[in-house]
Amino acid sequence: MQKILMMVDGSFAAEAAARYALALAKACGAELELLFVAEDQSGEAMRRAEESLLSLFRQAYALGLKVRSVTEIGDPVRVMREYVAREEITLAMASVTGPEVVRRLLREIPCAILLVRVVHPGRMASPHEILVPVYSGEFEGGGLEAAADLLANLGGYWQARIVLFQLRQPLTRLFDRQHFGEETPEQAERKLRPFIVALSSRGLAPGTRVSWGHRHGPGITAEAAARRHDLIFLGTKGPQSFLRWLRAGTVDYLVRKSPCDLMLFRPAAA
Repeated sequence: MQKILMMVDGSFAAEAAARYALALAKACGAELELLFVAEDQSGEAMRRAEESLLSLFRQAYALGLKVRSVTEIGDPVRVMREYVAREEITLAMASVTGPEVVRRLLREIPCAILLVRVVHPGRMASPHEILVPVYSGEFEGGGLEAAADLLANLGGYWQARIVLFQLRQPLTRLFDRQHFGEETPEQAERKLRPFIVALSSRGLAPGTRVSWGHRHGPGITAEAAARRHDLIFLGTKGPQSFLRWLRAGTVDYLVRKSPCDLMLFRPAAA
């Protein structure tokens, strides 16, 4: 990652989410660009932009980062999409404001994108336990390596423990035949193995957890709450067939219900 873009809107939530962008830029040695998008040119919008950017500039300089800021007018998603293409951004970041905006950003931004929901904005971003749900192939292909790079940088910066989490459905059988869609333990282990190898090659020793349940969203939030994880890192790439509804429903649920900070990662569009 050479150029990281963080979109802010003057809100406390966006400024809190930007702390993750600052940490990631420091960990990667990347340039950081702060994009403030105002929907109008009112004095109040410009005042919020100035205050928000000034605060983040101070934090960036304290970390020794190379940073610049840009203020533009218009639809935030459209402006961000055009800026990413024009400035050759390698990773775009934004705070999570709701499921509809999340879907637009994941669909329209061409570079790799990392969306952040901060549950407790007043708390400094310094996770020590990062939960990584692995299900339905959302880290398939190049997404696995990109996610491993991000987690290696985040984990290394905070000395955080990475835990790969898999939710499995209880086995039920009809006439001694396994139902369609159920996984054997061997299949479950094979699903985690590539991620374990990728993280190990980057100097991490991830833990693993398996739980049982029928719904991914509630299962992930229950695990995060029970084990007191600080951050959930969820991939959003997966099979483009009948499992699409499952992935979208899980993302929407976590945006609304996550008990800790949440990152939604989608690699660059092919």
